[in-house]
Amino acid sequence: MINLSAAGLTPTESSCYSALLEKEDWKPSELAKYVNLTRTNCYKILDRLVERNLAERFDKHKVLHYRGRNPAHLLQLAREERLSREKSEKELEINAQDLINKYFQVHEQAGIRYFQGKDELKDIYLDQVKSNKPIYIIRPNYNMDIYDFGFMSEIRHMARKAGIQRYAITPDRPKAPKNYRESDPFMLLERTWLPAGDYKSPVEWNAYGDKVAIMSFGNEAIGMIIESPQIAESVRELYRLLEKGLRNLPGYDALPKHAKYMGAVK
Repeated sequence: MINLSAAGLTPTESSCYSALLEKEDWKPSELAKYVNLTRTNCYKILDRLVERNLAERFDKHKVLHYRGRNPAHLLQLAREERLSREKSEKELEINAQDLINKYFQVHEQAGIRYFQGKDELKDIYLDQVKSNKPIYIIRPNYNMDIYDFGFMSEIRHMARKAGIQRYAITPDRPKAPKNYRESDPFMLLERTWLPAGDYKSPVEWNAYGDKVAIMSFGNEAIGMIIESPQIAESVRELYRLLEKGLRNLPGYDALPKHAKYMGAVK
């Protein structure tokens, strides 16, 4: 049986519609027997197909008959279904956050989502942009060769274009921007420098809204998003403590010493 679910048809409706196309016209009783349905259910399905412009009802010799209409209508139905799903998903995103907030008012259990592989970890970065909340970043001293420069640049500019303020503790290394005093304000980034070699574990921490993202870029790329207002706020507090300590280190004002990259300024 052909799968017509993309056009919003159930398996039984798909079966009836396919059968309608096999003959010039059908009596409901004959079609019901052909597709193994009761007459009552067959009439209901035929009426739904008529409503969707996939079937036509007419009298023939004073007897009610049905015939199938051009399958091109299926494409229009599929487009309408897709737009309806997209609208429903957007509404769900809005309503789900309200429900999550209500949940956390009563329960303290955090929601956790796991990600594996570099393609899935991309979704973590996209989730941060979609949140439209300030992002706090603790980035280790490792080479993010797992992603090309173009992808990471796109993510950073998506945050900038969305007006999202970012706060980042980043290592002093060659791939850091030496013109950070000009590029960081343009990118809506407030940066604190981490002396080279001080944080060697290949794990990145991000806090945004009620979420914390942890990404490990070791032998295997894995990550998780923890959704908990309490945990997210604790990471932001730790970020501020670390930021204060770094900025008070002797020689901090001389950083960066190894940055060679030219960051975007327009």
